Amino acid sequence: MPTVTVQPSGITFAAAPGQTVMAAAQAAGLRWPTVCGGNGDCLVCHVSVLAGPQRLSEPSAAEAAAVRNLTGSQGGRGEHVRLACQAGVRGDVVVEKRGVRRKRIPTGQEEPGG
Repeated sequence: MPTVTVQPSGITFAAAPGQTVMAAAQAAGLRWPTVCGGNGDCLVCHVSVLAGPQRLSEPSAAEAAAVRNLTGSQGGRGEHVRLACQAGVRGDVVVEKRGVRRKRIPTGQEEPGG
């Protein structure tokens, strides 16, 4: 199963082939920054792909247009910027995204599977 590594936190999680980065993170019990909930509208979930951009699904025309102003010198980010809610995982990748963290479990409740 492919893995996604998130920098700078170093968090790693598995992704089913074709599952989006954000959906895989949420399935692994992580909180991924988003406003629109994964509809591709808010751009808050965007990531810089540090390694393995070819191991993500091809961006749709709508996604490519949405991130166009987030890349390169204009947006101050790297060449490979993707929306985590749209990018399907096809192999191991490393992305940069601040704010990704484990979901808090309310006091007195067990962690799932535990």
